[in-house]
Amino acid sequence: MSRPHLPPARPSAHAARTYRRSAGTRAVAVVCAVLFGGAATYSITTSGLAPGSVVLTSIALVSLANLVTAWADRFTLGEEGLEYRNLLLERLGRPPRRVAWSDIVGVRGLHRPVPGSASPPPATSSRALFLIPRSGRRIVLDSLERHDEVLRTVMQHVDAER
Repeated sequence: MSRPHLPPARPSAHAARTYRRSAGTRAVAVVCAVLFGGAATYSITTSGLAPGSVVLTSIALVSLANLVTAWADRFTLGEEGLEYRNLLLERLGRPPRRVAWSDIVGVRGLHRPVPGSASPPPATSSRALFLIPRSGRRIVLDSLERHDEVLRTVMQHVDAER
């Protein structure tokens, strides 16, 4: 007997939501790691440890670090605040970073310039958000899935705390 198709349950307003990097960001990370890793391998096998090989190997290592962050980063937005964790680094002993909404003293947006516009657009139209907690160590929310939902949630919580 087949089960009826039900739409996914909508989370309550008080449920914490977890967001990860967007599919495009993860795809670019994979392509870069494969491309630069392959180029470094080819360069080392054909010409040895030449200066070009060292540069390509360095870029390949940076691409691998980007791959780790693109696939393992998780941002959880809940009623108490924001939690950032990296699943791989967490297994290696790095604890998640938690910041309460009440500790956030500022929100800045990153905008693309609009030709002919003298005033900056509001933070709700930004491409990335920089959350500034009391400690001063910024948290960057960019390249996340459901970016508009993340922006709305952050702005609601930050405005409610002010």
